[in-house]
Amino acid sequence: MKICVVDDEREVRMSILQKLNALFPDDEIFDAEFGHQALERIEMVRPDLTFLDIRMPEIGGIDILKRLKASYPAMHVVIISGYDDFEYARQALQSGASDYLLKPADRVQLREIVDRVRDSLHMLLLQDMRQRIDAASIPMLAGFRIVPQEAGIWFDERLWKAVSFEPRDMEPASPRNGETGLVFAFALEDGTEGAVVGMTVEPASGGFREKAAFLPSFLAEYRKHRARMFFHSRPAADNGGRSGKEWARRAAACRERIVLHARGGDYGELERAFEEWMDSLGHLDYNALEHQCAFLMALLDEGLTKKDMLIVDEDTLRYWQQWVSNHASWEELKQRLQRIVLGGVKAIQDVERQERSEREQPPGSWFQQALALIENSTDMNVSLEAVADAVNVHPVTLSRMFKQQMGENFVRYLTRKRLSYARERLLRTPKKINEIAEETGYADHAYFRSLFKREFGYSPSEFRRQHGIDGVPE
Repeated sequence: MKICVVDDEREVRMSILQKLNALFPDDEIFDAEFGHQALERIEMVRPDLTFLDIRMPEIGGIDILKRLKASYPAMHVVIISGYDDFEYARQALQSGASDYLLKPADRVQLREIVDRVRDSLHMLLLQDMRQRIDAASIPMLAGFRIVPQEAGIWFDERLWKAVSFEPRDMEPASPRNGETGLVFAFALEDGTEGAVVGMTVEPASGGFREKAAFLPSFLAEYRKHRARMFFHSRPAADNGGRSGKEWARRAAACRERIVLHARGGDYGELERAFEEWMDSLGHLDYNALEHQCAFLMALLDEGLTKKDMLIVDEDTLRYWQQWVSNHASWEELKQRLQRIVLGGVKAIQDVERQERSEREQPPGSWFQQALALIENSTDMNVSLEAVADAVNVHPVTLSRMFKQQMGENFVRYLTRKRLSYARERLLRTPKKINEIAEETGYADHAYFRSLFKREFGYSPSEFRRQHGIDGVPE
């Protein structure tokens, strides 16, 4: 935290500065002297807290206070005075002073004031961050948690900050090279940790100054971090003279062949197409790889029983994007893809042989057990794989059976269950719509609203008003 001391009596000023330096050795304490020079130094420093004498030559304390509050309304200013005068105190507080101290200010008073201002800055930072996260409605940030440290750096938009995906010890420590201080440490629900740090100069990566630029910088650095972690064991690929776009086109062509052979049951050709597809993916960056994998899984989910053109709806694609992102490494994802894509075709062939010998699914079968598991589950994010494992069948077999028995895929069935649950919560609880969205499995609040309106014809807030429920915040 940055603190300025303004007083025309040098001895008094030095006494306060010495006490503050002894109490808070990790903070930046500045001697701003008095008068016009004090205003110039405060303008340069932009402190979080200023101790200001009330009676001084050149410019009085009340006049300086009014100027500071007009230019920097968030700055905390504490008036210090040798006069126990109610009128002085009244003027100071009316002009925006945070507190009024009588000289000589003792250590206990100074500590209490600085700690109170620090707590206030931390609270403002937490509120500011929560508003930004809520407004952004980005699923991965639903569980974003921060621990403020040097909140003043956050609010000074002249200063460079950087997003770093390196865990930080919360104990005070000397800043690392090029850093001016730890603004806050953060953690995501997936266990990812990092920090925002102040920087002496513009950083090479992840840098921002204005608060509004934080989220774009954070998301860009998060994708880089995810890619580093995801590909940590992948050897450097020889691109063979092809660009990333060319490898993406090759992957898309292989993907079409995979779907064709999966639907036709040609296992030998499917294996060859799958190997070529995996080779192409090895040359893509994380974003392109995630899209390719999610799109293939969505196509297989939608299309193994169809012979016409395949159309992937947004719900299915989002489900499989989340599925892909849940894998910590490329090696892990490759094994799961092989199990589901190649193993799934064999499983479908087994189902088709069974279907030729059995006209319909017998009562009390594994499929009925799967339906019961889904209906009775309190987990709104229950996965196709988890249900399939519970009834000891392949996920693709379960997906195929959903299409045949229910007339819709697993994702659509789960979506309708989630939305029905949300509808009941909207009617029976006073919870905010965003809270209900997250309970239902939708961290992306805007997407939840669009799904709800598409399903029921009303947005969640309109639905509540239709049933006479008003005044519940979003």
